[in-house]
Amino acid sequence: MAEKQGAAEALAGARKKRINKKKIIIAGAGVGAAALIGLGIYTGVSVAKNSKIEKAKAVVTQIDINSTFRTAEFDENGDWDSDGVTNGGENTEGTNVQNEDTDGDGISDGDEVSLGTDPLKQDTDGDGLFDGYEIMAGMDPLNKMSDGSTNDSERKVTINREQGDIKLTVTGTANIADVTIEEMDVFSITSNSSIVSPAYDIYTDHDFDSAELTFKIDPEKAGSNAADLTILHFEPDDHTYTKIDSTYDKSAKTVTASISEKGTYVVGIAATVNEVQTTRIAFLVDNSGSMYEEYTGNDVEFKRVDFAKDLINKIEGDYVFMVAKYTADYTLLSGFTDNTETLYAALDSIKTGDENFNGTHLQSSLESCMEELRKDTSKNYRDIIVMLTDGETDEVGGKSLDELVADAKAQGAIVMTVGLGKDTDREWLQYLARETGGLYYSASDADALTGVYKQIVTTLNFNEINYSDSDDKIQGYLIYDTGFRPDTNGFSFKNFRTSTCASVDFGMAVLARDWYIGKVSMKLDSISPKDESSQKYDAEGYDFTGTDIEKTYNEAGTLRKIMPTALVGNFGDVKYYLDFDSSGDTLKVEKNKRNEAESAGWAVTKYPIDSSSIDWKYVELLSLDIAGSSDRIASYYNKNEAQLYLALYRLNALQWDASADKFNLNGGNEGFDKLKDLLSQDIPVVTTIDDTHTVNVISLIQDSSNHRSYSLQVYDNNYPDKVKEIYLTKSPIGRYEIKDGKAYAPYYRIDIECKSDLAEEVARLYGYNNIPDTI
Repeated sequence: MAEKQGAAEALAGARKKRINKKKIIIAGAGVGAAALIGLGIYTGVSVAKNSKIEKAKAVVTQIDINSTFRTAEFDENGDWDSDGVTNGGENTEGTNVQNEDTDGDGISDGDEVSLGTDPLKQDTDGDGLFDGYEIMAGMDPLNKMSDGSTNDSERKVTINREQGDIKLTVTGTANIADVTIEEMDVFSITSNSSIVSPAYDIYTDHDFDSAELTFKIDPEKAGSNAADLTILHFEPDDHTYTKIDSTYDKSAKTVTASISEKGTYVVGIAATVNEVQTTRIAFLVDNSGSMYEEYTGNDVEFKRVDFAKDLINKIEGDYVFMVAKYTADYTLLSGFTDNTETLYAALDSIKTGDENFNGTHLQSSLESCMEELRKDTSKNYRDIIVMLTDGETDEVGGKSLDELVADAKAQGAIVMTVGLGKDTDREWLQYLARETGGLYYSASDADALTGVYKQIVTTLNFNEINYSDSDDKIQGYLIYDTGFRPDTNGFSFKNFRTSTCASVDFGMAVLARDWYIGKVSMKLDSISPKDESSQKYDAEGYDFTGTDIEKTYNEAGTLRKIMPTALVGNFGDVKYYLDFDSSGDTLKVEKNKRNEAESAGWAVTKYPIDSSSIDWKYVELLSLDIAGSSDRIASYYNKNEAQLYLALYRLNALQWDASADKFNLNGGNEGFDKLKDLLSQDIPVVTTIDDTHTVNVISLIQDSSNHRSYSLQVYDNNYPDKVKEIYLTKSPIGRYEIKDGKAYAPYYRIDIECKSDLAEEVARLYGYNNIPDTI
């Protein structure tokens, strides 16, 4: 019933299609005219009938999608967003059960109720200042003159903020309490050798009168130029830095300056920061036996060579490259040069040269590569090593990972790591990249290396990309990109209903994630979920052993290659199995197809139609009866399909058996940081939106003009080939002690609000990692 109600509500706002009426031209006389008039009447009836069918198809297709959204479950006595108001109370008050600060004024709904301010109004006393910001500034949000003599809107306050290595003091009206500091993770900024600090962005929605910025710095990073350290303002339009008059305190190890605008700030050497710097990129290419057909064959077509060539060809600017390959041995193929013919010839020699397949020594090969960098210290180079491997090290007695990181830092080398296939040591590569200032990139197979080179080019070009916000194009920084592409790494079919649950979207998201990172369990036993839910169910196990699914997985085939006939055939598309000549109030499944579908393991479920554009009040939709008809599915289709559906059904049940592994993105930086950590490992994070639908987060973009705004790019299994978006906004909120109608001692923190184009109300965002039995 809940599923039917959800479908009806979603359809209430369904878009009505405009009908283009065809004009029938009538000409001639006598019998000829009569014939043409008759044709005109017949054609008009046909057009009307076709129009009715097309309307119906559009409506029921939307019902087909909307009926796969499960019902959100919020206990009336619980407090999902921890704002001090029960879920039932939120419904009574009209506040958002999934947002602790519904009106976004810097004070939680519960504190507003206790204090007497309006949780649905940002400025209760109408003085132009937000309620929470007034409290942060020591004012009374219920009084326009908190001190009894001066309008609060005319008073000036000072707000202090600290984040990482930076301290900010800003002066203005109380609304300036919304000011936030965000550390920026933009490679081209942090890798500039003239910059000695992290990059921080200062953002506020309001004007301020004055501000002072203090950086805590490590003068050793600047060496003999420490006395020249100054605060710099980064100009995103032309990627240059403007010097700010600063004071360097050698004893306190700080640099201080007054700033007049919001934006991105760093500490560096003004004299050299805008100089064009030569970048040396060293390609360190795995050529071990696992790349070749006689072994596992991860790259028999030498896509790794094309990857390096594409990168050399695409990068513009002052770059030189070198090429080396490795097994247990390290071989330099070309020293640093900008001559593409020399570089291409060196890369092509990987295809034709003799090789000793004696292992994969990551440590000593990396050391040898860094030794090449040390041979020329005549210039202040930016050094990057692009290390590609399809496995993990088998070297005995090599340096530890921390020792390699220390060596790279001492050399000033940034290591970008590329993991090809599912057998790489993802954590090892990710740690090496992160600790040396680089990034880790994942390629599910050799074909995916094309996407990786594009990611690296973006990284080297200040991470800048254009992305969509509704109809607008916005410029942003691509912070993390897992490399997951829905049209390659997603399913060939869309999410679907079963006879016992609204959909298997969670199971599909889990399998998509695990397939992509190479962690699929080929066999799992039955499960009885432990979490409280009226929608949970017991599920029997599955076994991929000996199926084509196992074969595809072991051969590094993408998930896209699995095309079950039940879901890509007529029974998987509502437009093909309904009888659009149905009489009565129900649009029915065609009789012959109904009998065939039921014998194939499908069940018929009736849903309401809430649309005045068609005559029927109900529609019959097919749902796969996985729980009760797996034997019929196997008999009608095949064992592969039956096991696939059992797996999706079983993995879907994990959503009610994973409380220990859930983290909440709403409510602060902790969950957001965990999400970023997973994305940095190229894990397409399983994410449930609004407690109704599950997707995979595949990349994170930060708005370049408002660094508190983010876009999560997601794979939504309701739309197999498309990238959808969830929008996040960070905003300040206080924690208050309320006594006798007054709020005291605010504790400042960051809250996160979620919005999405996937559903009308989206605020709940759970990420799932290390789900039992799947990783």
